[in-house]
Amino acid sequence: MNDFVNLCTGCGTCTNVCPFLTEYGTPDRILLERPEVSFYCTSCRRCDGVCLQSLSPSAAFLDVKHRLVRQNTIASPVRNTLDDALRFAKAGHRFPFSYCQSADTVFWPGCGLAANRPGLVRKVRKILSRRLHQRVGLVLDCCYDPVYGLGDTETAFAALREINKRLQDRGIRQVIPGCLNCHKLLSENLEGIQVVFILEVLPPEIFKKLPMESIYLHHPCPSSRWEAIRNKARGLVDHIHPPPGEDFKSVPISESSAAHCCGVGGSLNALYPDLADRFLDQITNEGENRTTVTYCIGCQNRLLKRGVKAVHLLECLPGVKPRRKIPSPPRQWVNRFALAMVERLNHLHCFRKIEKDYAAAGNDQESPGGKHP
Repeated sequence: MNDFVNLCTGCGTCTNVCPFLTEYGTPDRILLERPEVSFYCTSCRRCDGVCLQSLSPSAAFLDVKHRLVRQNTIASPVRNTLDDALRFAKAGHRFPFSYCQSADTVFWPGCGLAANRPGLVRKVRKILSRRLHQRVGLVLDCCYDPVYGLGDTETAFAALREINKRLQDRGIRQVIPGCLNCHKLLSENLEGIQVVFILEVLPPEIFKKLPMESIYLHHPCPSSRWEAIRNKARGLVDHIHPPPGEDFKSVPISESSAAHCCGVGGSLNALYPDLADRFLDQITNEGENRTTVTYCIGCQNRLLKRGVKAVHLLECLPGVKPRRKIPSPPRQWVNRFALAMVERLNHLHCFRKIEKDYAAAGNDQESPGGKHP
């Protein structure tokens, strides 16, 4: 932190793009005078993209969160929010919600897709199996991103090491996340396993055209790390919505500041809802009442709740109808439970069928002509 403070000039450029910094001031002053408000940083990295000194204020704020959590010197609202995040992550990391199939390649949809669109999860897994010409397994687990974003990185890294071992024990060599936050943590922390985001695997030609007059492409904030993913998303939008003479509106994809946070990053929507809404305002103001296309289920939920017509890119696959409502919290839990249990039952059915076929083959070998003695 001291190195950052010494290098930061306090020019204020980043305060023009971030509602958090607009309210609390330049990063150097926050870190020196009010480090406790670092928990209002969503880690969207827009400040990193405009810093004239090529510094990373978002990394400095995350370091401060980690230090305060480790020292147990956090305010009660932060402690309560972190406890909620830990309960959520632990629940998604164990039975009955956690599920891991043995396969060379697996689809990891993330908690959000599993909770909101379980049918879409099954459909994407089938599409992947056809496109990759192999059986693609399914892994349901929590990557601990809500815990990581609040600064408890030690707990998150411990969970990721456990995930890494579980995947390797199942013989998994490639993971395809359907969630950008999962992609962020898995790609940066898994060893010996390739991680490829879902949009990088699906070709444009399998997506259907969208009959909409005008759309706005929203890049979720984790995508600031990967220009290739933002380019792929823009290419998909070019394919699904090619109105003659009119291009879609999007923030520049060549800049690291191209992504916008919807206000959920770092659990800001729980810590400071009004400030989180100011992040969302940036997206809705740029969208200008257009249909918003995104590739983050959390962003889509925030936009739908605001009354914006929002479509997830995976809802542009054939046979998928974009949703207009958000399932209630109890329904989301039921969706995750049902998805995991159905997968277990299907696996058990397949295992019993294989066992039955194997037994029948053994009897055939013992009885010439396949007849039992």
